[in-house]
Amino acid sequence: MNEKPTYELDKILSSVEPEHFNRYRNEENTDSQMTISEFFNSYIGHNGLELSNVIKHSDIPSGYAYGILNGNRANPSRDRMIALCIACHMNLTDTNRALKIAGLSPLYSKVSRDAAIIIMINQGESDIHVINEFLYTHKLDILSTSNNKEALQ
Repeated sequence: MNEKPTYELDKILSSVEPEHFNRYRNEENTDSQMTISEFFNSYIGHNGLELSNVIKHSDIPSGYAYGILNGNRANPSRDRMIALCIACHMNLTDTNRALKIAGLSPLYSKVSRDAAIIIMINQGESDIHVINEFLYTHKLDILSTSNNKEALQ
């Protein structure tokens, strides 16, 4: 996942002619061509993660998680996507990139719940239960990953 930062891509785009757009897309492997399944599988492979551990730590039902990761699950929920990102130990940039690829809104610091999740991601927290406890303690909706809503009540 050796990708160029946005400012470098912006600089490259300043000199790309419209008729060379497809070449740019192919050379820079932009997200518009990547599926969420491809993104996760690339990330998991690049970071030497064990797929079964990612799924286990995401607290997502395994059938649902495998469906996302093999490309058979269309339109995954935002909470479950965030949980998968957390289970992969993604930083905020990669988490937001995954959300965007999935067609979901990125974490936004002006939304209290998102801000709490951002804080936990920035602290390197990768335990969904710890993050949900933090959200619950601050009277925010927990990440809905399975039937975990009853767990904190």
